[in-house]
Amino acid sequence: MSRYVFRGFEMCNNHMWKWKTVERALDFMEMFHMNALIFHQYDLMDQVVLPEQYFTEEEMWAYWPIRYCAVGTNGAYIRKVIREARERGIDFYFEVKEIWYPEALVDKYPELIEENGHVCPSNSFWFEFLENKTRELLRHFPDMAGLIVSPATRESKVSVSANRCGCQRCRNTSEEEWYRGYIQAVYKPLKECKKRLVVRDFAYTAGTQSSVLRASVQCGSDIVMGLKNVPHDFWPTFPDNPAISHYENVEKWIEYDAWGQYCGAGIFPCGLVRDMMKRFCHCGMHGCSGMWVRTDWELLDESCCQNTFSMLNLIAAAMLSWDTDCTEEEIYQAWVDYGLMSPLQEESKQLTPVRPTAPDAAGRLKQFMDACCEVIEKALYVRGHVFNYSSRFQHACQSIYNVMNVYHQRIQWDPPCAELIRPTKENLEHIMIEKSAAVEEAMRLGSILDIEHLGVPEEFAEDIKKILDLFVWYVKGFQRMAGVYFHMQKALEDRMPPDFAQVEEENRKLKQYTENLKKRLDHTSYPFYVYWVMDTKELDLLAADVDRMLQMSFIPEA
Repeated sequence: MSRYVFRGFEMCNNHMWKWKTVERALDFMEMFHMNALIFHQYDLMDQVVLPEQYFTEEEMWAYWPIRYCAVGTNGAYIRKVIREARERGIDFYFEVKEIWYPEALVDKYPELIEENGHVCPSNSFWFEFLENKTRELLRHFPDMAGLIVSPATRESKVSVSANRCGCQRCRNTSEEEWYRGYIQAVYKPLKECKKRLVVRDFAYTAGTQSSVLRASVQCGSDIVMGLKNVPHDFWPTFPDNPAISHYENVEKWIEYDAWGQYCGAGIFPCGLVRDMMKRFCHCGMHGCSGMWVRTDWELLDESCCQNTFSMLNLIAAAMLSWDTDCTEEEIYQAWVDYGLMSPLQEESKQLTPVRPTAPDAAGRLKQFMDACCEVIEKALYVRGHVFNYSSRFQHACQSIYNVMNVYHQRIQWDPPCAELIRPTKENLEHIMIEKSAAVEEAMRLGSILDIEHLGVPEEFAEDIKKILDLFVWYVKGFQRMAGVYFHMQKALEDRMPPDFAQVEEENRKLKQYTENLKKRLDHTSYPFYVYWVMDTKELDLLAADVDRMLQMSFIPEA
């Protein structure tokens, strides 16, 4: 048996600020031997420190009293979380997307805004600010275990990765140089206090990922690399993150998304146990010593692993990090023993898990969750490429193109795969077969699970029946999206009248499907996130976009 020394449970959305939810997470962590609780919020440091070096008490009362009070109350809550976790032998980590700052900062220091109207990330003020903020965090929370940072993300207020400044200093500052300054700013105070620094490799390009990891190695041999199991984000169809095998002489902890931002958003079942076992095995072969698992998403409240079928994936991550030799059968039995939750019941309801009583429940659930994963990969991906936007429908052909080829491109990590989505006749046939198979397989999920004989209460069974019905509708939506998008790509490339006629037919099918989906959802009362992932307005916009493109295209006569 082998075991990861760091076994983390990450909370991202607003329920981290609700003690009942945190207490339940701590209970789970004790039960499944997890030893690190992570609170992940982009501006979390600014929620609990001013910093005092830049904002006096007098100024805060005079101009920003609400924030002043909020920092105090938030800090008291976090100290309780840290104290309760430590009593259970669980460490607490802050995870942030820095550099962030309160808007009042640029009121006080207007020189931070350059003449072009943008914040200059290469201004030395920002690293001083970050270091001072980190020092204050350590003073107020001396029992914190460490800090997890994301220098290369585009999701912070000040970043070289999304720099619009363009001043001479910025032009003369390389990405790697900027990352070194950033990492040193947080590493120095953390090292002085004997706390861990974890630098995530979250980056949109291979070049940026390499730059931030090289900078991390240069700054300190005891800095932990936080590596996603696949490059950039959590896509089960992508190859293993190359950084896992390229950096052999540093401590590495692996991130994994158990909830499923790109796998049905926790609403639709997706069993990732097989994928997890394969990924964890690969990570273990290359010396990774830690793992942490994401259990929700910061931009979507009321859904997490603990009120969806994604609880299976959370249990799998916990068990595999404790004992990498545990089996699928043990994992599924542990899930049955813990109990199932309905995705149609919001997390804040704090319902009791339902334990199936059928003697073959674990085996049937394994077959069902594996089949769900196959459906998700065929529906939400196109021959391995990302075809969804956080599991949602999309609203324009250009948006679909950007997700697959710009924002979430697989091509830079696996160049030959570009051939698989070129708009050729052969590829279109493969793609539409893939989408039809997803629909057919989704329609068979009910018979695989056989919820009537699983040994669960009738109310719970009714919820699952509704989810499986919605699942088929959901998958059909991606089938219709693929039809209009890829046929349009072929028509624009080949300029043949029959191709444009096919686009018109595919768009007719999309419009009809959308109208039927509106009727299906009308007068229903599901959690808001169901309507968010299946937003019919997105499909209306997509159909209108296709109509516009057809009108603008010069269609040669037959």
